[in-house]
Amino acid sequence: MNLRTICQRFAWIATEDGGHLVTPWRYDDGDHVVVFARRHGAGWRVDDNGEGLFRLAGAGIDPESERVRARLKALPQLLGVYLDDDGECLYATAATADLETAALAVAEASAQLQFFSSLCQARQPSGFRERIVSIVEEAAREVGIESRRHVAADESQSLFVDVYLCSPTPLMVIAATSPQRLMEAEIIWLDAARRGESVYVLAMVESAQAIGVTQYTRANYYTDKTVEFAGPKALSHLIAARLQH
Repeated sequence: MNLRTICQRFAWIATEDGGHLVTPWRYDDGDHVVVFARRHGAGWRVDDNGEGLFRLAGAGIDPESERVRARLKALPQLLGVYLDDDGECLYATAATADLETAALAVAEASAQLQFFSSLCQARQPSGFRERIVSIVEEAAREVGIESRRHVAADESQSLFVDVYLCSPTPLMVIAATSPQRLMEAEIIWLDAARRGESVYVLAMVESAQAIGVTQYTRANYYTDKTVEFAGPKALSHLIAARLQH
């Protein structure tokens, strides 16, 4: 066994306040597991920058589910790795002499979470998206506003809104059928803000509990509005009220 070759598969990139370690391990999408080390008092704080839980949510797994929470609760005893107070990053603290051990432990913990994505079973479509599109289009017709389906929302034309209403301030409606789709709504909003484009991004979820309460709550900071579907009448009134602006 050539230990030198194995060690070369790890890359340490130094920064002013610490650095980050690129490991040979990978997440489900092929990206390398990377951990970040920063000075913390006389020692170090090492974390995964939230990637483990973020990618888990992107795979359609609720980070607040019972199984995931049970695993997170076991990590301090198994690896000395903790979930931070914000509920986003996996981290460990260590003295300088133990920095390497802590970095590998955080990388292992972050990679382990991807196991739960294999437990996600395909579900039959609920028809939620089609229902939302139909209600929004009808509400637009009633006030004489043109609507378009499946419209590209970014310059690279890789992100799409389910319904685009051609109002004075364009209304972009996204039926967030999964945590990943809700994240796409956030990216659409952030991308429009970056370009200084005047639009209104509305994300609809079927259930905050099913989509993940943390993700649902966060989305209201990164969209103009994210709401649970409360029935056709409530959605029609919401769309009509917005189109009056």
